[in-house]
Amino acid sequence: MVFIYDGSYEGLLSCIFVIFKERKAPVAICTEERYQFTLLDEITRVASDDESAARVIKGLDERTNGQASALIYKLFLSELPESEMLVYQVIQAIIQKGDESILENFANPSILKAAQIEKMIHREVHRMHAFVRFQKSRDGLFYSAINPDFNVLPLIGDHFERRYADQHWLIFDTKRHYGLYYDRTEMKFVDADDPVFTVNACALEGDALQDEREKEYQALWKNYFQAVNINERNNKKLHLRHMPRRYWKYLTEKL
Repeated sequence: MVFIYDGSYEGLLSCIFVIFKERKAPVAICTEERYQFTLLDEITRVASDDESAARVIKGLDERTNGQASALIYKLFLSELPESEMLVYQVIQAIIQKGDESILENFANPSILKAAQIEKMIHREVHRMHAFVRFQKSRDGLFYSAINPDFNVLPLIGDHFERRYADQHWLIFDTKRHYGLYYDRTEMKFVDADDPVFTVNACALEGDALQDEREKEYQALWKNYFQAVNINERNNKKLHLRHMPRRYWKYLTEKL
């Protein structure tokens, strides 16, 4: 049985609900967009249902003292191949064991794999905290473009809301074509068609809407970066380990 869902987190949880309700072990779980039809597959398409998704989360957290839902969400955000099946396998292990101790049982290959992915997600979140570089537009919006390996934008908003609570800002994921916008009152997700983004889209593309002093601030930051560097102690290998090259195109000091 191949289960097909709409690609949303609620859709995946709805799939899980149907799988356990009907007691049909899945061969695969994938999105409509990714699924490739074969004559041998038996297909079940599951519509997203918020109530079913909420029941799955409630059941998991009751068994694990609130720990499982955060792990499952990170697995979904990883966007890795077979991540949906890993979510199913982890949930199956939790239901069979019935308490949170299963989440530390790394002899279980699914739990081990989930823990490894969670660690990778945490590392990417930490890098986003460190590597996001805001630029100021003429209308006072601070904007930044990112292109993370995983879909971590939903996990970094609280950090920037606390740190820049008195500023308007927009962080846009160029790979997934949506962003996170904060207007000093509330934080919300926006897509490429949202008026908030379209008004400032040119700022992400070039210098046309930059604040007139933005270049001066960028020059100051580059000078600071060069001043604190000790040429005699350069270690390129260590530098690349902590600041991988794929992030450089969005770092002011590397432009």
